[in-house]
Amino acid sequence: MYYLAEHRGLRDPVVISVNNTSMATRLGERYGIAVHETPVGFKYIGPRMIETGAMMGAEESGGFGFGMHLPERDGVYADLLLLDLFLRERERGIWPVSKIMERFHEIAGPSFYQRVDIHFQRSEYDGVKRHVLVDLLEKAPATLAGQAVTGSQPLSTNDGFKFYIADGSWLLVRASGTEPLMRVYTEATSPEVREAIIASGEQLVRGG
Repeated sequence: MYYLAEHRGLRDPVVISVNNTSMATRLGERYGIAVHETPVGFKYIGPRMIETGAMMGAEESGGFGFGMHLPERDGVYADLLLLDLFLRERERGIWPVSKIMERFHEIAGPSFYQRVDIHFQRSEYDGVKRHVLVDLLEKAPATLAGQAVTGSQPLSTNDGFKFYIADGSWLLVRASGTEPLMRVYTEATSPEVREAIIASGEQLVRGG
């Protein structure tokens, strides 16, 4: 997204999954780019790219699609654009790659991301899902990492919730539809906050 906006001058929309980084939103604010959020999976991202005329779609697992190419994941094409980014940044005197990353985080803000998969016996999974999807709707956490929860978002696919705190960090709890496991995601402003939020998310899932 940074490459397309900064080096190619593009301002078309971007589509990301709900478990993706908030850096996309911050870059959108910087460059005047609309950022659209979808449920998890490229089966949602691709159609939204077509609908919005997006220049890029991205999911948490590292899949990228580009409107000028295909509204579907293409790792080879993404790698070619990454190499072009490196060349253009080096021409600016921003090199090696570690310097590019430092510059990127100066623009896009901090991001400390983690995902934990919590496995259960299949016989107990229905009870776990009922606890997470029903109880958390009625009894959302008031605090995370010692900070007040400032907002909550039920997922449109009815399989989890996303919670936000004031510093921009968030927690996402999502039930798998294919395996007996709960996925806990966070993106935080520091490693310490990340670890605290992940611990809280695991505790919520386990009913602690």
